[in-house]
Amino acid sequence: MSTILSLETTIKGFDYYIRKISNGEIQIPEFQRDFIWELDNVINLLESIKKNYPIGSFLFWKPIEKFGITKDIGPYELDETQKVAFEKINCQYVLDGYQRISTLFGCLINPSKNSNFILNKKVYDNTFKIFYNLDSEEFETFRGVDKDRESFIVPIYIILDNFDVITQSEKIYKEVENNEIAEIFINRLKRLNTSFTDYKLPSIEIEGGELQEAIDIFTLLNKEGKPISPDWILSAKTYTNSFRLGTLIDEVLEELEQFNFYDKKPRETATRELVFRSIQSSFGTLYLDNKKTDVITLSKKPEFVEVVQKTAKSIIKATKFLFEELLVVDGKLLPAGMQFIFLVEFFNYVDEPSPTQIEKLKEWFWITSFSNYFTIYNPAKRKEAFRVFQEFAKGKIDNPLFNDKPSVKFVVPDLPNKITLGSVRAKTYILFLLNYSNNFNKINFEEVEGYKISKLLSHTFEFSPFFNLDNYNIIVKLDKIDNDSEKRRFKSLIKKKTKDLSYLLDVTFVNELDNLFIDEKMINEYKEKNVENVLSERESLITAAEKSFVEKLNLDHNYFPF
Repeated sequence: MSTILSLETTIKGFDYYIRKISNGEIQIPEFQRDFIWELDNVINLLESIKKNYPIGSFLFWKPIEKFGITKDIGPYELDETQKVAFEKINCQYVLDGYQRISTLFGCLINPSKNSNFILNKKVYDNTFKIFYNLDSEEFETFRGVDKDRESFIVPIYIILDNFDVITQSEKIYKEVENNEIAEIFINRLKRLNTSFTDYKLPSIEIEGGELQEAIDIFTLLNKEGKPISPDWILSAKTYTNSFRLGTLIDEVLEELEQFNFYDKKPRETATRELVFRSIQSSFGTLYLDNKKTDVITLSKKPEFVEVVQKTAKSIIKATKFLFEELLVVDGKLLPAGMQFIFLVEFFNYVDEPSPTQIEKLKEWFWITSFSNYFTIYNPAKRKEAFRVFQEFAKGKIDNPLFNDKPSVKFVVPDLPNKITLGSVRAKTYILFLLNYSNNFNKINFEEVEGYKISKLLSHTFEFSPFFNLDNYNIIVKLDKIDNDSEKRRFKSLIKKKTKDLSYLLDVTFVNELDNLFIDEKMINEYKEKNVENVLSERESLITAAEKSFVEKLNLDHNYFPF
């Protein structure tokens, strides 16, 4: 291992960093993730600078060896000739702060004065073309024609250039009829200019050493901040093989959007980590085994790229399976992330599961959901459960479920007093209602938009020590496209903007109401205005159906009606 030659801290203004990027002294290595900030992130950064809030530091690295560079930074890109020229420069690479430095370069440099880069106008207009409104004192976008823009709406790229600020001030004084207001605008512009030109930003500069040493330093320096992501490390370690893990994960996440499994705002969600953990576990050992699944160790495996690419396909298959077979039509409904990781591993072994395998997987899913399986088992037993599940995927055993005490039934815990998507039991309950409403039938993901939860009655009920009537006051239904006229009529009612769905108790929808746990007794009680009796009856219907369902799974439905 080589030696780190130096580690220094520099504190400079924005013009220093922008100049170094412009002439190629600071560059973006290929292993960096793509620019993912959106307009709100950009404006928030500029607002923080205006208020003199700290925005963190940069981490730069000048190694002995050369790395490939990306041609994009913010809305600008290098042409191939300029990229080749930049690659010959003994530069510093951005290890930390890429989103921020791209934003500063994209917003604060005048497009007409940037000779080394080509402007991507579409990207610039969508994210980086920011103005400061001296009247409202807010950063904003302007989509009109420049000649129609008021002089007090100032392009932010002039703010570091004192000459441009003076020119803009003269324009304001000339165009704003009220001299007193013009003076106010000019003073605000001067203050903004001072805020940006006086702002100093620290950077830590590493010189020498190898990539792993630079990562170690980054991790050490960043202990109190946002931790370095594992896929960033693996991207850095493997990009030289014409493969970039971060890009692959981004592509997978884009695919998952069609299954409502990934929320783009913000893009940094738990789903990204779940995808990475699935990849990490695809080398034979559940990611909980830190030594065997250490990201650096994995990156050195000769089969690394092949395994990861296979797993990427399995992730899509597992998500589609959850959506269509189990009605996990939104990633927020997944009871346990471990279920996803296990299913991905199954599809690593099996491209097209048989009907028997599908039924076994569905049974396994419901058992692990209702019993809170992955919470009651410690890490050692989860790893053993993963091994057993792999044996099932390989066709060596018939049952995918590990049970350390086969003679003891798993217990279904009581519902929490309030149904929220933060509880495994609550999510399982919602999934049960959703599947029941669809007769536990398979769906086509192209025909389903998602799901809806509505109140049957607008009342709020106080919960007893034993159960909360509000838990039985929800209607869960698929939001799907139906061709049948009666179903379309029912769906149109569900979509009505009403405070509740009590109108369902006034109308008889043959077959539909049974699936929603509404019976004739409830309708009669509602006519008599006995709303608590309505929900008590519905509680009995749901509990009986759930109890019957879980007992067929050989689970103990730990519920005592009162």
